[in-house]
Amino acid sequence: MEKNILSQFASQFAEASLTSLVESFNAQVGNRGFNSARAAHDHALIDELVRRGIDVSAISDGHSISFAHHVALDETAMRLVIQN
Repeated sequence: MEKNILSQFASQFAEASLTSLVESFNAQVGNRGFNSARAAHDHALIDELVRRGIDVSAISDGHSISFAHHVALDETAMRLVIQN
């Protein structure tokens, strides 16, 4: 079941615009709930950003993801930046 959820999120994000992906990330900021569906969502979202060449180092160290701050896309540098 978890793999199916992950593939559903992956398909959804593959069709989404970069703006939509950033909005999906920002919608999770401050959300403290966590379950297998949320894990699949977060994993698929970060994977899609990376697949598109977006630098996610502002929010991910490769092992964990921080949803502490909203982000914006710096389209020139193709990276996520923390919004203050």
